[in-house]
Amino acid sequence: MADFTPKELGEAHRAILSLRNKSEKASGKLKEGSWQKTLLDSYVKAADTALKLIDGDMAMPFECEALKEANKSLGDALDRAEEVIGKFVAGSSQHTLQKNRIAALKIALTLIEKEQRLCKDSNCR
Repeated sequence: MADFTPKELGEAHRAILSLRNKSEKASGKLKEGSWQKTLLDSYVKAADTALKLIDGDMAMPFECEALKEANKSLGDALDRAEEVIGKFVAGSSQHTLQKNRIAALKIALTLIEKEQRLCKDSNCR
């Protein structure tokens, strides 16, 4: 965790929590079994994992498969955010939201990948 300042972690927490809550709200409006609902549900689950890592909550060890899925889902969210940021005017609220989300997702992915390396070193938990 020493790789990031408390301010960076706080900002990442806020942005990931926002992504999580928006995904959960949108998921609730979608038809069960649709690809969109599946995608958003994976974002919610991955965000929960990321938030625990950002907060340093290591009370329960992470399953290697959960880390793998979180890495995949948040990587997808990062790709999508990087795709759309150019569509917004610099300085607009939408641009700022995407910029903050991209920074937060990069922090989350770094922490997940760090935990994945620990998971491999300990033959999974």
